Amino acid sequence: MVTIADIARVCGVSKMTVSNVLNGRDERVSAATRERVRKTADDLNYQPSAAARSLSAARSEIISLVYYDAAEGDLGLSNPHDAMLLGEIERHVSAAGKHLMIHAATDAADTARRLRSWNVDGAVFLGVLADDVEQLRRHQDVPMVFIDAYTDAEISTVGLDDEQGSYEATRLLLAAGHRSIAFVGPRATSDGVINARYTGYRRALSEAGLDADQTQVVANVSFADAEAAADKLLAHPVKLTAAVVTADILAIGLIKALSRRGIQVPTDFSLVGFDDLPIAAMVTPTLSTVRQDIAEKARAAVELLTDQLGGRRDPRRITLKPRLVERESVAPPRAR
Repeated sequence: MVTIADIARVCGVSKMTVSNVLNGRDERVSAATRERVRKTADDLNYQPSAAARSLSAARSEIISLVYYDAAEGDLGLSNPHDAMLLGEIERHVSAAGKHLMIHAATDAADTARRLRSWNVDGAVFLGVLADDVEQLRRHQDVPMVFIDAYTDAEISTVGLDDEQGSYEATRLLLAAGHRSIAFVGPRATSDGVINARYTGYRRALSEAGLDADQTQVVANVSFADAEAAADKLLAHPVKLTAAVVTADILAIGLIKALSRRGIQVPTDFSLVGFDDLPIAAMVTPTLSTVRQDIAEKARAAVELLTDQLGGRRDPRRITLKPRLVERESVAPPRAR
């Protein structure tokens, strides 16, 4: 069995340094040394010894929420949807008699190591792509539940029918008479939430006999990024009249950014958001959007995890249904 001493010998560092790195106490260790120790541990397939595990076999009563965010320049949990979800998860974890610990992650293998060192009872993962799911399953054996994970792996997941939600949003714009409709949001990957919403948008356009690849305007999910997104919409060679937006906070930013450029919603341009945040009903004009039940998403995720902690290990998938909420941000197109 590979030991900490083996890793220390290969790396040319002390056992204490290796222990600190593998247990997350690595603030005073150089980045190069941290990387060398972690790579060596992976290469040697290091696992903590059974004896060491037995010393901490009792449950910690800690649940970890691991938050992944690959968007460039984004701050963790800056998206209002994710922040609301965090609050709801904490409420349900607390009601289950456990404590919530949050970990912002960028690397699956490092996350697995840290979860082992913290001795968490289980983990809820948010924003994980398929490749990371597989890596986490290889390196971690605690109960896990994934939120909004698009993967064929046999895992417990809670998510939304994102494709159907975006399909209905696009259909609302089509019913109002729009034929030049943009899709605004982060770049769609092959296995994520945004790709599912983009697929629903394209399906609605295709059914209407329109070009399914009209335009995608790439923008991070934030109020500030709406400024650049508004310029892209207005500069597009096709005179766009409407947009399906992947998040309410971005859509609300677009309402303000377009107004600064003399374009009024919905008189000159129509928008449909996604999430139905409380602020969607407070802005002027109020925002038509796709509602997802964030509280139910959190409740279901914690319930799946506590069931696993109670001994149920069969993977279960829960897919919540979206609901279109029609307000004031959609009107028939008017030539600009």
